[in-house]
Amino acid sequence: MRTVIRILVATLVAASALLAPSPAPAAVITGRPVKIMPLGDSITWGDGSSTTSSYRAALWQRLVGGAGLAVDYVGSGQSGSLPDPDNEGHSGWRIEQITASIDGWLATSRPDVVLLHIGTNDLNQNFDVANAPARLGTLLDRIHTGAPDAVVLVAQIVPALDATINSRITTFNAAVPSVLSSRAAYTRLVDLNRTITTADLNDTLHPNDAGYTKMADLWHAALESVLGGGRDWPLLRAGLEPGETAPTWTDTVDGSQNVGGYNAALTTMETGPRAETSRGGANALMYSGNDLSATGSYSYMRVLDTHLRIGATSVLTYWIFPQQTNGAHVAVDLAFTDGSSLRDSGATDQYGVRAHPQFQGEGGHLVVNQWNLVRVSLSALAGRTVDRVHLGYDQPAGTGVFRGYVDDLAITGTTRPAAVNLALKRPSSASSACATTEDATRANDGTTGNNSKWCTGVSGATWQTDLGAATTVRTVIVRHASTGGEPLAWNTRAYRIQLSPDATTWTTFATVTNNADGVVTSTAGPSTARHVRLLIDTGQQDGAATARIFEVEVYTT
Repeated sequence: MRTVIRILVATLVAASALLAPSPAPAAVITGRPVKIMPLGDSITWGDGSSTTSSYRAALWQRLVGGAGLAVDYVGSGQSGSLPDPDNEGHSGWRIEQITASIDGWLATSRPDVVLLHIGTNDLNQNFDVANAPARLGTLLDRIHTGAPDAVVLVAQIVPALDATINSRITTFNAAVPSVLSSRAAYTRLVDLNRTITTADLNDTLHPNDAGYTKMADLWHAALESVLGGGRDWPLLRAGLEPGETAPTWTDTVDGSQNVGGYNAALTTMETGPRAETSRGGANALMYSGNDLSATGSYSYMRVLDTHLRIGATSVLTYWIFPQQTNGAHVAVDLAFTDGSSLRDSGATDQYGVRAHPQFQGEGGHLVVNQWNLVRVSLSALAGRTVDRVHLGYDQPAGTGVFRGYVDDLAITGTTRPAAVNLALKRPSSASSACATTEDATRANDGTTGNNSKWCTGVSGATWQTDLGAATTVRTVIVRHASTGGEPLAWNTRAYRIQLSPDATTWTTFATVTNNADGVVTSTAGPSTARHVRLLIDTGQQDGAATARIFEVEVYTT
C-alpha cells in the first residue's frame, strides 16, 4: 500500500508558467510545516495593502485552507493581518542590500522555499540599472549557498505607473530568464508583471489589495510544481458556505440577449447563493431566468472576480441541478485575461460535450432534478489566466423559464480524475463529540465551512460511515482542523483508515503518522468495502487527544 501524506519539496515538475528545470533530488518534509520565506522589499512587506499583508495573507489561505499544507512563513520581520506575519520584506532596499544580509537570515530561518520579488528599488532609484540582473544572479548564488536544498521562485516584478521606471522594469524582467537559465536546478521563474494592470496599483510602485490578491494567485499556481506532490491543488474552491470563497457579484449581467426574469418582478437572469437545495453543506448558487425568444437567447452572469493561472493539469469541476430541460442549458464559463473564454475554446467535459451552455443542454448528460457532475480538463488552455468566473445560459431555440443550482465549483491542478464522494451524507457514527453541534455527521456533510466538523476529546476515538453497498475504494481524503480555519497545531497527528464489508471484520487501508498537514490523501488498493472508519491514534500536534475532522471523502479512483 502507498499513502500520500507528505510534501515533496524538491520534486520539481515543469509547468507552463515556469522554466523547465533539471530534476533535483526529492526532499521529504515529515511532521512539520514547510518553511516559506517571502523575500524582497516593501512590496513583500505590504506597502499599499490596507493591512500591510501584501500577497501573504491570500497566499496563506490558498496553501493552508485550500491545498491543506502546513505552512510556516519565516523571516526576521512581521507585518500584516494574517495567522503568520513573518517575512523578509525590507522597505526601500535594493538587491545588493538584501544580498548583504541574506546569510544570517538563511542561517536562522532555514527555508524550504523562497519567494523572491526584488529589483523595484534598483530601478526606481536608477541605481546601476544595467547591472541589476547580474546583482540578482549574485543574490541567487548566495541563497543557494546558504540554503542548498531550498527552491527559489523568482518574480518578474510588478509594473510601475511611472513610464520611465516601468521601462526599466520591462528591460530588467526581460533579462531575468537568462539569469535563471544557469541556475535552473533550484530556481523557478514566475511572471508577476504581465497580468498586473494599472488598476491593481495603489501608487507608483505598490499594488493595492486587488493587486496583492493577484500576486497571491500567481505565486500559488507556481508553487504547485514545488509543493504539490501529486495532491489536489485548488486554484479555486467555492462551496458557497460561510467562511468559503463567496461570489463577488450577485445578479450581475455581463452580457445578455432575449433573457428576462424568472417572474414578472424581475427583468434579468438571477444568480446568487441560496439555502434551498445544495449538494453539500447548506448553500448552493441558484440561477433562474426566462428565455424570451425561440431564435436566439443567452445570458452570461458575473459570479467571481479572480486571477488564476491555468496549468497543464488544471481541471474545472462543478455540480449542477437543473430543475427543467431549459435549466440544463447552463454552464460555468471562464473569461480569460486575453479576451478569450472557456465556452469558445473547444474544451470538452468527461463525455466529450463542449463546455458551452448550449452544448451542455443538448448533450443529453444533464439529468433534470438531480445533481450532475461536470468535469472539464483545462490542459489545452495552460498558460492562460482566468479573470472572471461566469455562469451562462445559452439556447438558440426554445423559450420559457429556467431554474437550477450549481454547487462545489473548483479549479484544481490534479492528476486524480474527479469522481463522486461515496461518503457524502452517508450514515455515520463516532465516539462522543466535543459538542452537540460537532457530531459524526459533520465529518461527511460536504463542507468545511461554518465550523462544520466532528470533534472528539476521547482517547483512541473512532469515526465510521456506511457507504450503503460494497464498492471499490482506492482513495480516502481526510480534511483536518486547518482546512476549517483552525490552528495548524490542531491538525490530527496520527490515525489509521480501516475498511470492512460488514462493520465487524476490519482491515487497515492506510496508516498516517507524524502528520502536520490539513489535507491528507491516502491511496491504496483497490479494495472492496462497505464501511470505512478512522481510528485516531494521536489528536493534536502536541499529543493531546482532541481530534477535529472537518471532512472524510471516499473515492473509487
